[in-house]
Amino acid sequence: ATTVRTLLSASSTTDTAYYSDSNVVDVTSFGARGDGVTDDTKAFQEAWQEVCGKGSTTLHVPTGYRFLVAPVNFSGPCQSNIFFKVDGRIIAKLNARDWDSKFLEWINFSKLNGFSVIGSGIFDGQGAAWWKISQYADEDNSKGGSNLQSVGPTALRFYGSDDVSVQGITIRNSPQTHLKFDSCTCVKVFRVKISSPANSPNTDGIHLQNSRDVEIHHSSMACGDDCVSIQTGCSGIRVHNINCGPGNGISIGGLGKDGTKACVSNVSVYDSNIQNALNGVRIKTWQ
Repeated sequence: ATTVRTLLSASSTTDTAYYSDSNVVDVTSFGARGDGVTDDTKAFQEAWQEVCGKGSTTLHVPTGYRFLVAPVNFSGPCQSNIFFKVDGRIIAKLNARDWDSKFLEWINFSKLNGFSVIGSGIFDGQGAAWWKISQYADEDNSKGGSNLQSVGPTALRFYGSDDVSVQGITIRNSPQTHLKFDSCTCVKVFRVKISSPANSPNTDGIHLQNSRDVEIHHSSMACGDDCVSIQTGCSGIRVHNINCGPGNGISIGGLGKDGTKACVSNVSVYDSNIQNALNGVRIKTWQ
């Protein structure tokens, strides 16, 4: 059964991911320039390899820099209690040579256990380049003034991971979904800000699929599609104390496309403010 409760209120939270300044690996130590022009992807990959093999370690993206990063996969298995602390800006690289149809995500975190993305920094997907060409998805992309793939990537994706949290960061202008959890368990998202224009296509705030025990709270989402999208295979989902709008509200589904079986259970939405949205809370089915 699926239970949805909607209320309007506000409160505060003391929830936090444990973090220590010891054992910090700074991306600038691996040659990252942070000038907004130089491709810093390799430096991020090398810094990741350093922290992956160590427990209770932090990869730090310092404030005052703009790091240009191409599609990248931060993959495990790694040691547990790793922090990805972003205080500066990470900006998506838009060179078409860095993108092809195999890249459905800009930044992908996979097969991790006990992992947190924290900080006060910004992930900027530079989505306008994709929004411009989305109307030409079945035509020559050059009509949209770009040679990028027509299907925009998700900005941040977590796959096959357990005990993960995202705290404090801003994700803005994703080409498509801003934050996705696929096949994850024990997820916490809090004090996160998601932002893209109301007319940006398919820019879900947070997308969940095949994930369980997820809590999203004390966050704000303004986007061009669902603030929170809950798809098949999800259970134990709590969404509370969020601000949603503009956008399409909070959605379960669409479920059961092409006659398939779809299961979603134990979903609660409460103590949240939804304004200037197409919907409040809804369940969508194809059957």
